Amino acid sequence: MSALKNATREHHQLIRATKRTSFTDRLDKNTHNSKELFNIVKELSNPNANAITPSQELCNSLATFFHRKITDLHNSFGHQTQPTTTEPTTPAITLNAWTHISTEETKATMNSIHSGAPSDPCPHFIFNKADDIIAPHLQTIINSSFASATFPESWKHAEVNALLKKPTADPSDLKNVRPISLLPFPAKVIEKTVNKQLTNFLEDNNLLDPSQSGFRASHSTETALISVTDDIRTLMDNGETVALILLVLSAAFDTSATEP
Repeated sequence: MSALKNATREHHQLIRATKRTSFTDRLDKNTHNSKELFNIVKELSNPNANAITPSQELCNSLATFFHRKITDLHNSFGHQTQPTTTEPTTPAITLNAWTHISTEETKATMNSIHSGAPSDPCPHFIFNKADDIIAPHLQTIINSSFASATFPESWKHAEVNALLKKPTADPSDLKNVRPISLLPFPAKVIEKTVNKQLTNFLEDNNLLDPSQSGFRASHSTETALISVTDDIRTLMDNGETVALILLVLSAAFDTSATEP
């Protein structure tokens, strides 16, 4: 029993030491990255902010609520007998295949991920610390996935966390809850790899709208506001009248069909 207690104590000490080292490394690497520094401090100071205490009954209620929400939303569209848009023309440039990645690229992607999922066999920082061992095997799986055009079935399973949209919101009203899906660490690696290749293809071939600020590197709400403000001031300086119409879509991504 004494040996077990000592081993358990050493185990917890090692975990704490590894966490300290991981956070120290992240702080050192992001000295000039205010956004990442804010996220690290937030993670350290309040790791379970707005979390809702789980229970089997609550999980079932949330699953039913969100499933019904999507179903009702799609049913509200009705059945369209005529397409509302014309068929898009086939672009002259197409992305026909994913590029196989190297071990170093796999390592870089792994080390850019700073969160994991409870379903992972170990914390994400252990994946990163052991990247020399894990990366070659993960690289093989990802390249096989690209070659076969299949996504590993077990990597599709996410753990869903329910977070309150606002700290003061009533948690008993499920409309105030936002579902956050936590995918396994390996799934995040392959997703980031695909996202990088797809983004590079779109950027290199100028297939993105110049005014798009969302989901683009070096773009944000700030670039969107600067662009709109500049357009308005330019028109006003030219003596023209300006009208600005803002459209806000609620649960926009929920309108996308996930079934073929």
